Amino acid sequence: MTRIGRTRRSRRSAAVIVAATIAAALPLIGLASLLLRNRLDPHIESYRAHFVVFGVVGLGAFVLGHTAGEAAKRRGDARVLLLSLAFMATGGFLMIHAYGTPGVLFHGDYPGFKVAIPVGLLVSAVFAALSAFVDVRPGFGPWLIRNRRLLRAGVVTVMGAWLVWTVLRIPPLRGPEGEAARNALLATTAVVATVVYAASAARYWKVFRNARKLLPAAVFACFLLLAEAMVGVAVTGEREWHASWWEWHALILIGYVLIGFAARREWHEERYRDLYLPTTRERHQEVSVLFGDLVGFTTFAERAEPDEVAAVLNAYWGTAAPLLTREFGAELEKFIGDGLVATFNSRGDQPDHPVRAARAALALQERLGEVAERHPDWPRMRVGVNSGDAVLREMGGQGHVAYALVGDTINTASRLEGLAPPGGVLIGEETFDRLPTGAVVETIRALRLKGKTNAAPAYVLLALPG
Repeated sequence: MTRIGRTRRSRRSAAVIVAATIAAALPLIGLASLLLRNRLDPHIESYRAHFVVFGVVGLGAFVLGHTAGEAAKRRGDARVLLLSLAFMATGGFLMIHAYGTPGVLFHGDYPGFKVAIPVGLLVSAVFAALSAFVDVRPGFGPWLIRNRRLLRAGVVTVMGAWLVWTVLRIPPLRGPEGEAARNALLATTAVVATVVYAASAARYWKVFRNARKLLPAAVFACFLLLAEAMVGVAVTGEREWHASWWEWHALILIGYVLIGFAARREWHEERYRDLYLPTTRERHQEVSVLFGDLVGFTTFAERAEPDEVAAVLNAYWGTAAPLLTREFGAELEKFIGDGLVATFNSRGDQPDHPVRAARAALALQERLGEVAERHPDWPRMRVGVNSGDAVLREMGGQGHVAYALVGDTINTASRLEGLAPPGGVLIGEETFDRLPTGAVVETIRALRLKGKTNAAPAYVLLALPG
């Protein structure tokens, strides 16, 4: 290692040590301030700072949750999905708490705004615990991924309901002396959340020990800080605007700053990769695969100008991409020159994937056929579809990671595409067997596929019912 590299590494280590020391010292400072309230727990009242700081932190946590959710959706990872919901819940209730700052947007006492953070942290703790232990039940993850939209909508609905409940002052959020504003309820909420966060942090410590990466360490530290913050809630109660009250707010802020910093340091295309479940990195998955290729494209490209070649590809792929992804939910893996590869059910959330892939293939040929009719000299596409078991495996490292599907199912789909008629769709036996009654096909028996020892039946798909 060079001297510059050692210097940078030493600086990073020093920064980590300083941050860890501050994070560990804050709860001790808070404890001292509680024991010596008159001397060390002064009244610090700043409505504007409260509104700005916690509004910004809440928005940041919510956005962090949204971006983590997109990564979870892309890779089908249940752990990151649950973490994203935890982040969104904390961020949303932080914003509710900030918006209820007296004298800014609302006037008077609203108990729901006062206890919004503890309530949000309790909701977040549920998702934190589920994320920590989701690998205990392997079948639970796919169910979560299939219902991710419902879960996200549920979190947003809970936040909206709490805001409405608070503003309307519906019991027990009626007034400053209402049940929701009392120490007993706050303490109960805090104790439950503290235990849950502590258990979640312990579980993430095991994740960190198995792979000593920055992001798992940040999640562990964040949950530990949130547990300490809930201890602060239980101890300080309604002691608003005092140093000890600000301190447990600061613990939440530091926890999410750590997460944001760690995610920012990761490679931008796969920021949450170090948190993925083992089953996200490698798993057997039943899928349907669609291969498409332009017939005679090489000859066309030889006689055409480069601008025209580019126009052809742009017209075809500009039609194919939104059709496959938006209308049929495919994962468009890649464009390979004049070819494309799309997969269905790669995240385990499309049980109807053979029918979906077959319909997508027919729709693709119809749309691209309309494009080709306007340009008679342009090449036509042929499409092959096959269904079956494959292995999804993480390949590569820092700088480029691919989650590739490999196996005979994929190879057969590619071979079927090579034998499909121009403008037509050729499907394998596994796909055909799962099509609805009434599918119109032309059977091709004893089809010899390159690289295959035995002949296999295939079918030119002409139409599907409905």
